[in-house]
This record gives sequence, C-alpha cells and structure tokens, in this order.
Amino acid sequence: MHAPRPPLQPQGKPDPVTPVMAQFLDVKAANPDCLLFYRMGDFYELFFEDAEVASRTLGIVLTKRGRHQGLDIPMCGVPVHRADEYLQRLIAAGHRVAVCEQLEDPAEARKRGAKSVVRRDVTRLVTAGTITEDALLDPARANTLVAVARLRAADGGFTYGLAALDISTGTFQLAEASADGLAAEIARFDPREIVVAEAAHEDKTLGPLWAETRAAIAPQPREGIDAATAATRLAAYFEVASVDAFGQFSRTELVAGATAVAYVERTQRGQRPPLSVPVRETSSALMRIDAATRANLELGRTLSGERAGGLLSIIDRTATGGGARLLAARLASPLLDPAAIATRLDAVACLIASPDLVADIRPRLRRIPDMLRALTRLALERGGPRDLLAIGQGLQAAQELAARLAAAGVEASSELCEARDAMARAD
Repeated sequence: MHAPRPPLQPQGKPDPVTPVMAQFLDVKAANPDCLLFYRMGDFYELFFEDAEVASRTLGIVLTKRGRHQGLDIPMCGVPVHRADEYLQRLIAAGHRVAVCEQLEDPAEARKRGAKSVVRRDVTRLVTAGTITEDALLDPARANTLVAVARLRAADGGFTYGLAALDISTGTFQLAEASADGLAAEIARFDPREIVVAEAAHEDKTLGPLWAETRAAIAPQPREGIDAATAATRLAAYFEVASVDAFGQFSRTELVAGATAVAYVERTQRGQRPPLSVPVRETSSALMRIDAATRANLELGRTLSGERAGGLLSIIDRTATGGGARLLAARLASPLLDPAAIATRLDAVACLIASPDLVADIRPRLRRIPDMLRALTRLALERGGPRDLLAIGQGLQAAQELAARLAAAGVEASSELCEARDAMARAD
C-alpha cells in the first residue's frame, strides 16, 4: 500500500484550483488508501501520486494536466473499455482501487452553468478479496476474503474468530481458532485478502503471520463492532430478526462475521452481494494441518509458491470452475468423520462402476457456465447479456443432468442423489 504524499509546497503565487480538480481532491480525501480511478468521458484518469504509482505499475505514459500549488499535476489514464485488464494488474501488485463514476450526463451538468462539474462519486472499492469481474477471477480458485476477530479469553489470552466469504459465489463460513491454530485456519482458507483490526495487525506476536501470508492485508478500525452488536449487524445484513436460526456461533465468530459484512458493505457502496447464510465449521470435523505442514505437503502450491506442480494441479481433472473450487476446498479441509468420508467414497464408487454415465455427463458439465458468479454480477448490477445467458444455459443443463442421473439410477450414493434432486428443482 502506498503512503499518501505530503502536501505539495507552493512555489510563488498558488494556481487556482479548477472545479474538476477540486472535485477530485474531495473524492480522494475520502478514499486516501486507494488509487482513484476518476471517470472522465471514455477514460479513468489518475492524478498526483496515484498517477505516478499507476504509471510505474502498468507501464503507461505519465503526462500532466494543469498545475497545483505551483507544480505540474502528474496524470495518466486507462480506457474504460480496458479497465478490467488494468485493474487486474493493480490488484495483483497489492493496490486497492476506488472507482469514481460519472453519475449524470454532462449535458445535465451544463444546464447548471458553464462551470458546473459532472456529479461523480465512488461506486465501489476494488480489492483483492471483493472482485466479481469474470476477467479478474480465476475460474478454478475461490476468491476468499477472510475477516479475523479476536476477543480476550478467560485465561487472559485471545481467542480468534474467522469469517471466510467469497462474494463472487456467496459462500460464507465461520470458524474459531486458538492463538496456536490461527495460522493453520488462515492457510486452510487460502484467502486473497485478510481484514483484521488495526490492534491485531500491529500486535508484534502476530507480525510473522501477517508478513508470511500471500494475501493482501486490510487493517481496519473497530468501527464499533463488538460481541454485543455483532449479531445485530449480521441479522440486519440478512434482513432477519435474529441469527439464532442460522445456528450456534461463538462470540468471536459473530464479531468476525459482522466485520466481514461491514467490509463488504463498505467496498460495494450500497450494493448487497447475495451471500449464503453463515455456516459454522467445527475443527473437530476437519483435519487440522498447520501452515508449515500444509506448505511442505504442497497441497495447493509448491514450496516456491507456484500452483503448477502442487498436488491439486496434478489431481484436478474437473470439468467446471465450480467443481475445481470444490475439489480445492475438500483437499484443503480433509474430513475426520468416517461416515462423511464413506458418503464421498460411495459417490466415487458409483461413478467408477458406471463408465458410460461418466462419459455422458462430463461433456455436459464442460458446457455449464459459472452460474454463481454470473448471478452475483447480476445482483450487483455489473452483469450483462452473457451473464443472463449463463443462468439460462446453466438451468437447462441442470435439468438435463438430473434426468440423466435419474435414468442411470444412482441410489447407491446419497451424495449423487442429493445432487440429482437439487438439479431437478432448478427452474
């Protein structure tokens, strides 16, 4: 994250601030920790230090526009129709971007006077854990945001709550960890971004954890989220009277969940992603693998950090993005319950015994688009005709697959029966 540059020192008589630049400075002051994509016609323009950072990161020409406090104003820009490409590179470099759009037609602004400025405001913050654009997402990898909360335990130490959500698909999980198990839980979720309170981020005992993670770190002020208000905030997001119907959650899990949805609301600026209700994951149901062991086993990545060559890349023969993400999640969180393990093995055995069925459904699966991510974009008003088409194609494919599974007779596997019945209900 780049630090804000100290105010420029005037040299001689100050240059007058134009209405456009005054508007930019006001919007930038409200979003000091982000690069500001300031919409001007067919371009997103960046000014001052933002322009210098973007020019270096993107390899685009740095120019200038006018003067401010006696100095030239650095400027660079990217075409609106190629914004996704540049956003991807900026996010990969560890930056956050505030997208400031024109909220009215320039003709409307001119009606207010020749010097009137088009109304603009930030419509969203683009961060590593909150992207939804198809071009910015890895189809085979969940784009997980993890919020970490901590509360004092009775013994004077800390307990940690984790909320892992993927706004591109709506998944929302809550978990709890001790201080010793925090690193293992974070590694299990493999987040793109971690939201954590400033106090925990600055805690020297946790410094190595934040330094070693590959995820972007977003330190946050407490914003009044505590155990007393967390449940209320979660209930308000899902528009229910109480979260009790979702299950039993610890105080730290509720604070983590509330922190996560507060961050989502802040970055999405009024839009509400269609998140699933939170599901609690108990450590007793899953195998705990500490971060060092996970790295040495090279489950998802090699020791050098590459996904190619890790166990997942070798065994992944899935036909859809959703299937690849499910396989990655299951590999990262091995089951401990023999009955649950047997349920999965029954599904595998059923398919091994039916090679004709597998040969028939795999080509069908390859034609299924990523419905969940398309649905999220539509809900956030960022979708287009392709996303509508994806929903239609997905629903049709689900009906066809359900009919094929029903004809094949898969009663030997409860997991396949559940999948068949769920697809049959898709309409």
